[in-house]
Amino acid sequence: MKNKRSIGKIYEELALKHLEDKGFILVDKNYFCPFGEIDLILSKKSILYFVEVKYRSSLAYGSPRQAINAKKMERMKKTALHYVKTQSNTFLKFNVSFLGILKVEENIEYDWIENIFS
Repeated sequence: MKNKRSIGKIYEELALKHLEDKGFILVDKNYFCPFGEIDLILSKKSILYFVEVKYRSSLAYGSPRQAINAKKMERMKKTALHYVKTQSNTFLKFNVSFLGILKVEENIEYDWIENIFS
């Protein structure tokens, strides 16, 4: 039986493939700092994207989108700012985004929010 972390890694890879198919380029993944963790850091058209990936196999505990609350958004923002200040000097524009994955049986649905603060 797989634990949540190993299942999360599987769906982060699925999310990465989905976004690469849409023209995004991987910059970093599973970035940790004192403020939190960002699942995927990607670039596209000179914009840096900090992406939180949430997976659900059913809606029993809510949709993937519902897992992003104000506290999580604030941690993501602080983590993204930490990354930009310490790791990247090439991107002038960035946003914090979300990709939800709902897989029920063989059907996969993606829920993309390009900038969770807008």
